[in-house]
Amino acid sequence: MNMKRLRVWVSLLGVVFILSACEKAPVNITSVSFVNDDKGSGNFNRMVKICFEEPLSSTYYHKITIVTKQSYKLTGGNFLRPMASDPDNKCQQRNLYSYINKSSPLGSREMIKDYMTPGNIHQVLVQIYANKPKGKELPMTEALFTNL
Repeated sequence: MNMKRLRVWVSLLGVVFILSACEKAPVNITSVSFVNDDKGSGNFNRMVKICFEEPLSSTYYHKITIVTKQSYKLTGGNFLRPMASDPDNKCQQRNLYSYINKSSPLGSREMIKDYMTPGNIHQVLVQIYANKPKGKELPMTEALFTNL
């Protein structure tokens, strides 16, 4: 009887250890800015720069919602990974065009080019998740920035 209890106890400890090992460290978003490089190619002339308190040490999923002063809205998401080439960098740059998806409005590429510029952003909501959300999971952290 005691051996059964011991096996159950060891099994439960193993599950707790596995679950705690999968947990990702929380991240804090410190700033968001927009990079406008009119000299860049058509695919890299609009970038968003998301900065964290510490460099990322794990892979996270993020969702971003950008609203311009003209009320144009772009929503999308993708993975943020630690940068192998610059592991001490606290900022991640993302191409705004990569947020275009099947639910984006028609003309999104032109909207980004014409309106998603520094000084013309009303608000940005950034949400960070440990993994890609499958339903209505709450983000592990989120931040709202205005007048960028």
